This record gives sequence, C-alpha cells and structure tokens, in this order.
Amino acid sequence: MLYIVIFAFIAPFVLWPIEIFFPYPHIVEELVKALLIFFLLKSNNTFQKVSGSISIGFLFGLAENLLYLLNSGTIEIRLLRFMLTMPLHITTSLIILLSILINKRLIFLGIILAGLVHYFFNIYVSTL
Repeated sequence: MLYIVIFAFIAPFVLWPIEIFFPYPHIVEELVKALLIFFLLKSNNTFQKVSGSISIGFLFGLAENLLYLLNSGTIEIRLLRFMLTMPLHITTSLIILLSILINKRLIFLGIILAGLVHYFFNIYVSTL
C-alpha cells in the first residue's frame, strides 16, 4: 500500500504536463485516483481501503497545492485553495471508493460523480 500513496503524491507532478495538452483536470485526475484506489482493493480490510483512499486524496491534494504555489495569484487565493483542495481530493477519492465497495461495476459512476464534483469545484475556485 505504501507505493500507492507515494504515487498519489507524485501523480500531480506527472499529470501537470498532460493537463497542459488535455486541459480537463477533473477527468485526468479522477481517472488516476480511480486507478490508485483500484489497487487498494487487493486488501481484505475495509479500514485499510478507506484510510488508503483518504491518504491518496490527501497526498494528491497536497502535491497539487505545491504545484499551485508556483503559479501567480494573491496569497489569500493560495491559502483558500490550500484549505479547499485537500478536502476536495479526499472527498472525490471516497466517492470513487464507495461506488466500488457498493458494486465494482459502479466504478464508472463513481468516477463520473467525482469528476462532476471536481469540475464544479474548479469553476467555483476560478471565480475567486
């Protein structure tokens, strides 16, 4: 499980160039998180699945915030984004995991719901 959460921290740095050419982070990021969560399913322990999913979302959001620190913007926007991004990624990770735990065939619904939450979050943040 350690390699999964390590990749969750590295993933935003890998995805950054991809998102320049395919500017739909709500799709790209949720697909990558779904892939990471899929690897968590090897565990028989539900607690490990949930804590792993929370760790994936937290570390993904933390790394994304480090990337955004390099971007322009006021310190207030950066702090607000920092406070909101990690809960967003934790929430979307849990949406994907919950859909899988209910029924593995619902993974696509979970990815779509997580992508929609992420999309509307991005719209909200862009209006600040």
